Amino acid sequence: MRTPTRPTRWWIRYRDDPGYGWVTFAGVLLLIHGVLSLIYGLAALGNSQFVASHPRYILGTLHTWGWIGVILGVTELIVGCGVLVKNQLSRRIGVLVLGLAAIVELLMVQTYPFWSLSLFAVAIVANMG
Repeated sequence: MRTPTRPTRWWIRYRDDPGYGWVTFAGVLLLIHGVLSLIYGLAALGNSQFVASHPRYILGTLHTWGWIGVILGVTELIVGCGVLVKNQLSRRIGVLVLGLAAIVELLMVQTYPFWSLSLFAVAIVANMG
């Protein structure tokens, strides 16, 4: 006589790719950086007291960098969602977008130094993940 066996559940047999935890970490940091860049860009567009008064830039004005921040933030949000759903193209684009974001943050240091350096650090850590 056979003893009845319990059916195995799908989540017990499911295994993720090795190292995908780091990809998820990078995707979440990409989303966080995207939201913060979007907020930063909107604050720069609105001439908020959030940014330093009368900053000098190498290229452009405060509104130019505000639009760059908004576009970069929206791009990071879209790419971050793609990374979390395991899209390989999004992972590659994410590396490029985070590299560009790090450069942009260094160019925006004149606006709000501590905030820019914090976002620069997030972009570098996410790029390493």
